[in-house]
Amino acid sequence: MNKNLETDELRNPKAPHFEAKIMKKSFSQSRWIIFLLFLSSTSLSAQDHLSAIIKRMEPSLLAVSAYDQEGNTINQARGFFISEKGDVIANRNVLKGADHADVRTMDGMLYPVRLVLAEDREVNLIRFWVEIPTAAHPLSLSSSLPNLGERVAVIGSSLQSEKSVSYRTVSAVQEIPSLGKIIRLTALISPGLDGSPVVNMKGEVIGVVTSLLVEGQNFTFVVPSQRIISLNAHKGIPFDKWEERKEETAEDLYAKGLPFLWREEYEKALLYFKEAVKKDPRYADAHFMIGYTDAQLGRYPDALDAYKKATQIRPNFIFAHFYLGLIYLEMRDRNHALEEYSILKNLNRDYAKDLLNMIQ
Repeated sequence: MNKNLETDELRNPKAPHFEAKIMKKSFSQSRWIIFLLFLSSTSLSAQDHLSAIIKRMEPSLLAVSAYDQEGNTINQARGFFISEKGDVIANRNVLKGADHADVRTMDGMLYPVRLVLAEDREVNLIRFWVEIPTAAHPLSLSSSLPNLGERVAVIGSSLQSEKSVSYRTVSAVQEIPSLGKIIRLTALISPGLDGSPVVNMKGEVIGVVTSLLVEGQNFTFVVPSQRIISLNAHKGIPFDKWEERKEETAEDLYAKGLPFLWREEYEKALLYFKEAVKKDPRYADAHFMIGYTDAQLGRYPDALDAYKKATQIRPNFIFAHFYLGLIYLEMRDRNHALEEYSILKNLNRDYAKDLLNMIQ
């Protein structure tokens, strides 16, 4: 906070020792101004340093385009290399429904998408391989979450081989049950930056911009790099075989429900989670989400049943045991809440401690 440098003596020139105090104040103000200038120059220096890093990152930035059978463009987004072999990270929905796809580098070169290596439907991420003649320039992924208040940059690339850089501050690292953490930034992120890397002042990727379409509106957030790292490449599916499956799976339905959950539209989310368990009665995550949405709607007996099913299917389901304990507390059943605490002690001490604090 800025301090008010005025005093009663400054407002009253007749006050004793006014002249001496004015000199002292002026000296103090001068030092404060010098300090602010130092901070400003330090910030500019850090930004100049990052600008140089971003310049070196240009060969890693990609524009992803997807086409129908006639060659018409149906989707476009951003992406970036994460391996020298040509592995790319992008938003999954940019490739959905496409007959073929390619990526364009900043120097204008086009490379076709050959294999889908891994996908994370919950947060709309995909890892695919493009055929390139030489080694790609991968970006470095940070394995740790950013700090609140940390300055970061969102780096986009366009189909016109141009890049855009916008600076933001990390405003929150939010944990969503059964999903994990997402990063919130100050100021809204344009959906046009889907698939763009978000980097820290060291030039490390701390996350990727992800956008999901919910009832015609885009819900945009940043998925941490930890989630990207967990997308382990498998043998791969040829791109033309990737979407041969026509029937909607339990995972598809579950993924469709998540954006409604994040928007706190619990009734709509619940419909998808219930459809998911109809498809796969042993889908523990979907049972858990049914419990979570029912709890948010105040339907505690229904939430209790859903959480129990989740723990029966997956006995080591930490979130399910923790929230089951919370539901027991809401229903004033302290003994059963203590039983969940006893289970959590062997699974996760932090969650066990949190539950015990609420029980006491």
